[in-house]
Amino acid sequence: MSTNGGEPEASLIVDSELRELPRVNAWVHDWTEHQHLPEKIAHCIDLCSTEVVTNIVTHACGDGAQRILLRLGWQGDDVALEVEDEGSKFDPRQVATPSHATNLQDARIGGWGIPIVRQFSDGVQYRYEDGRNCLTLLFRPTAPPS
Repeated sequence: MSTNGGEPEASLIVDSELRELPRVNAWVHDWTEHQHLPEKIAHCIDLCSTEVVTNIVTHACGDGAQRILLRLGWQGDDVALEVEDEGSKFDPRQVATPSHATNLQDARIGGWGIPIVRQFSDGVQYRYEDGRNCLTLLFRPTAPPS
């Protein structure tokens, strides 16, 4: 990950517990504010970081405590959010989007975190390296409003 305008990347290590989410939120808010990012992009980064950390804590950690590493920085003109964990190998790009229910009885609870991340980021990259899942989400602050 490179820097933009000489600004260093930021990193945060959190425990694999949901109680860490407010700390992740504050960290994202501070960094995006310092970078003068548009509010819409800051919200997208916050939403995606919450979804990814929640999925790791809920599905990847099992009984063992582990640490989750987050980094924010720049890849060219894009903001990059990198998230690393030691859970089982899992490539979220391979997960199919759940189908929409036609009635309440068929409505599925859960399974929407990855589609949310896809919707609110501009790119998803994944690699498995040294026993760690390495997910990178890209956000284009200069993208035209949708």
